[in-house]
Amino acid sequence: MDAIRRQGRERPASGSEPEGETAEFDALFDRRGHWEDAPDAWEQPEGALGQKQFLAALEACLRALPERTAQAFMMREHLGFDTGEICKELGITPTHLWVMLYRARMALRQCLEMNWFGK
Repeated sequence: MDAIRRQGRERPASGSEPEGETAEFDALFDRRGHWEDAPDAWEQPEGALGQKQFLAALEACLRALPERTAQAFMMREHLGFDTGEICKELGITPTHLWVMLYRARMALRQCLEMNWFGK
């Protein structure tokens, strides 16, 4: 039941993004919502320096996001807030939250691939 709920809430809202942007992101996933080409496995950073450099790259990518999008992402992924808490705090609907989280994840993935993983 949880898997069905998760699939329902993680789908992007139709018509909420420009057509080209939607098609570009949708091409990354199969019809079930799984990655077509899974992201490369993260290797364990070598020592504290590598970890600090990764965190610096992640922070830079987070700063590049729109402020409310970054705030929603951090509330969800870092602070562990649930949907209701985030929606109440930001004054948004659950659908809008899921669109924001989807965009944040895609932007962070792209940014980290360019700035950290060196693709």
